Amino acid sequence: MVKCRFEIGIDELMTSSTPRSIELVPLLQIVPETQDKVRHIRNEQGVRIWMFSDHIITESEHRAWLEGLQSNSKQIVFAILDDNQAPLGVVSINALDRVHLKSDWAFYLTGDSRGGMGAVIEFAFIDFAFQVLGLEKLNCEVLEGNNAVVTLHKKFAFAEEGFRRSNIKRDGERLGVHLLGLQQNEWNANKNLIYDKYKSLFDRFKVTIRWTSS
Repeated sequence: MVKCRFEIGIDELMTSSTPRSIELVPLLQIVPETQDKVRHIRNEQGVRIWMFSDHIITESEHRAWLEGLQSNSKQIVFAILDDNQAPLGVVSINALDRVHLKSDWAFYLTGDSRGGMGAVIEFAFIDFAFQVLGLEKLNCEVLEGNNAVVTLHKKFAFAEEGFRRSNIKRDGERLGVHLLGLQQNEWNANKNLIYDKYKSLFDRFKVTIRWTSS
């Protein structure tokens, strides 16, 4: 079996001489200490509030999740790392369907690593999903009330495809879920315009995605 390593990013389009380096690395390929720091990010109040399940994740739960990823062909999870290999968040592909070339996706960042970084990561990861993974449709679900994320996705050509009313129960309250989707042809038609619109923001970061496919 021959393996090829892909590294993609938007840095080849950048002109800034000192962009901040961000790397997306498969979570299972980083050291256990860093994997556990990802758990701490997941347990931040500002992250948990927008998750479908908002309980505090224990060490044993986290280890079980990591073990499950090793045999889960429908989920790919990346750690977002800074230039010191410290974790800043997670990006995940979920419900990967290689027959219909579609998946769900989501990401979250630690509270002090936002301010434009999310937009740059979104651009790079969407392009990765379509150009490298070969998907033709990306879907995402956003919890009711998280209007900032709905707005962010729409800036990157996602369309709101529906709203599931009262879809989950959390803390005794029922909440709805926004359904958004993006097709590969829509991304290809819009990505250069999106890049031009946010170029000054993209110049602040160098995003690389580490990936090996068989």
